[in-house]
Amino acid sequence: MKRLLHRGIAAAASMACAASLSGALLVETHRSNPGALIPDGIGTGLRDDLQVGHSAITSIQYLVVRATIDGEYNGDLYVYIQHDTGLTVLINRPGRTADNPYCYGDPGLNITLSDAAPHDIHLYQDHVTLGIGSRLEGVWQPDGRRIDPDLVLDSSPRDFLLDQFIGLDPRGQWTLFAADLERGGINRLESWELEIGGVVPEPAATALVASLVSALAILCRRRRHPGRRS
Repeated sequence: MKRLLHRGIAAAASMACAASLSGALLVETHRSNPGALIPDGIGTGLRDDLQVGHSAITSIQYLVVRATIDGEYNGDLYVYIQHDTGLTVLINRPGRTADNPYCYGDPGLNITLSDAAPHDIHLYQDHVTLGIGSRLEGVWQPDGRRIDPDLVLDSSPRDFLLDQFIGLDPRGQWTLFAADLERGGINRLESWELEIGGVVPEPAATALVASLVSALAILCRRRRHPGRRS
C-alpha cells in the first residue's frame, strides 16, 4: 500500500511539473511616476522605490524596463535598478570611450531596455542620428557596466544586464537609482516601468493534480478498511 501511495504521489508531482511547464505566460506591468529632479553633479543621486505587492508570478522569466528622463546631457547619467539580489546597470555615461571622455550630449531619453534588443545603449550614436534637441528613443540593451562612472569605457565588461533578475520573485521593493554626475544641466526622472514575464500553471492542470492526490488518499483508506465506506 505504501508503494502504491508513493507511486501516486510521484505521478502527481510529475503532473504538477508538466502543468507548470505547459502553463501560460503571464505579463504584468508596474509603473512609478516620480517626476523628480535628479540632483545636479551629486553622486548621491535620486532613489525612487516601487512596491510590487501582489503578483501571480513567482519566478521572473524575463524583464523589460522603460524609462523617461527629461534632461540636457545624457552623458552625465548613471542609472541602475535593484531588487532582492538582482542589480542591472541601465545607463553608465553613454558615449564614454577612450577617445571621448565627455560622452554624448543629447538631451533626455524615452527608452525601452531589454537584453533582447539589438544594440548596446552605451554606443547608441553608432546606430542612430539624433537631430539637434532630440531625445533618444527606441529599444536598447542595458549598459550593463558596473564600474566607476569616471572610469567606464565601451570596452568595460558588461556583466550586469537584466538577466540578473531571472528566477527571482518579483514581489517586494524595486529601487531605481539615477545620478547626474557632472554640474551644469537639469535632468528629471519622469517615470519608469517594469514589464515582468513569468509562467504560471494552468488552473485546470493544477486542479487535476489536486484531484489525483485526493483520489489516492481515498483509495488508501478503502484498501486499509475494506468494510468502511467513505
